[in-house]
Amino acid sequence: MGPAVSLLSIFLGALAFICTVGAICTDCWQVNSKGSVVLSMRCRGLWGECVWDKFVKIWTCDVFSSYLNPHPGAIVIARASIITSAVASAGAFLCLLSGCRYFRCFQEATAKWRFLCLSVGCDLFAGLLSCVGVIRYCLYVFFQHQYEVSLSIPGFPSFEYGYSLWMAMAGGLAALIAAAASCYEGVLLKTLHASPTKELAGHGPGKTAWTYV
Repeated sequence: MGPAVSLLSIFLGALAFICTVGAICTDCWQVNSKGSVVLSMRCRGLWGECVWDKFVKIWTCDVFSSYLNPHPGAIVIARASIITSAVASAGAFLCLLSGCRYFRCFQEATAKWRFLCLSVGCDLFAGLLSCVGVIRYCLYVFFQHQYEVSLSIPGFPSFEYGYSLWMAMAGGLAALIAAAASCYEGVLLKTLHASPTKELAGHGPGKTAWTYV
């Protein structure tokens, strides 16, 4: 059970970081809906908007003129939460590797347990931040979409959720599950450290070994 939990927590920690960074790099949080009569595909993100021309076969991107200009609160919250979540996910993954029982970064069980606690805290922080930003942005896109549809303008490109948003959501959920797996691994490590140890045969007095269950 121990190795499986360790592998699961490492996989989920890496997945959370990759998905969160991928959501930042792809920056396609809204796409034009299938019902829109348009000759191109549009992607709206947190930092700009891109258009894929179906005839020329080329991407054209326009970055927002200034990050200091007034923007909707949902965009500001999503920006701050997703960037902070990426940093926290990276820290959680490094702490998880340091606290894993099967990596010899630190020999003392107490140090490994502390790193696992740090990993749990960082993963929880990253997951909650990502979920807050994604949920706020989902509400923003939903009400914006409802408003655009209510205009009933022929050919007006209405927007729906984009793949970057789903990547950010997957990263947040992976971080939360990774926190639960790391917490369980920390409990196992604490239990093993508190259990009686057996003396290694042939290594002299004072040499002990952990008994894994």
